[in-house]
Amino acid sequence: MKKIVKTIYFIIPFVFIALAMAMMIHLGISLKNNEIPSVFNRAILYVKTPSMEPVIMTGDIIVIDTNETEFSEHDIISFKKPGEPNIIITHRIEKIDGDLITTKGVNNYESESWEKNFSKDLIVGKYVAKSSLLGSIYEVIFINSVDFLYVFIIIVFMLIGIIEIKSIVKLLTMKKIQEQEEEKKKMIEEAKLRLKKETKDEEWKQLF
Repeated sequence: MKKIVKTIYFIIPFVFIALAMAMMIHLGISLKNNEIPSVFNRAILYVKTPSMEPVIMTGDIIVIDTNETEFSEHDIISFKKPGEPNIIITHRIEKIDGDLITTKGVNNYESESWEKNFSKDLIVGKYVAKSSLLGSIYEVIFINSVDFLYVFIIIVFMLIGIIEIKSIVKLLTMKKIQEQEEEKKKMIEEAKLRLKKETKDEEWKQLF
C-alpha cells in the first residue's frame, strides 16, 4: 500500500506539469492566431482599442466567462462583430429586447450601427476580470517585432525541468540517506549481537 501511495505521490507533479504545459501552449498559440483560448469555461482576450476606457484599458488582458447565459443591462460582454465573426468586440450592454442586444463602448458617444439589435448567439462570454500586467507581458512576448513565443515556451519548460530535477535529486538524496541510516542500524545491531555472543563465550570460559 505504501509503495502505491509513493508511486502516486511521485506521478502527480508530472501530471500537473503536463496539464500546465498543454494549457500554456493552447493559450499562447490561440492568442497568436487571433482565436479565443478557453480553459474551464474561462477565455482570455487582448484589448486593442480604447472604446471601453477607463473601465478597460487598451492593452489589458481580460477574462470572460464563456458559460454564462444570463445577461442584464450594463453587463460587459464580448461578442462576435455582426458580419465579421473573426473580430471580437467587448462593450457594455445598453439594451436587451428579447433575443436582441444593443451595446456601446464606455468611451463612445453612441452605439455603432452594427452593434444595435444583434442576436445573443453572437455573444462569446461575459466579462469577469482584467489584468494590465498580463497585458503588458503578452504585448512584449507576442506583439512586439521579435516573436518570443517559442523562446518563452522553451524557457518555461526549462524552468519546470530544473525544478523537477531538483525535486528528483532531493528525493534520491533522502532515499540514500535513509538507506545509509538503515545500514548503520543494521551494523549496530550486528555489533551488539557479536558483543553479546563474545560476552557469553567469555562467561562460559570463566566457568570452565
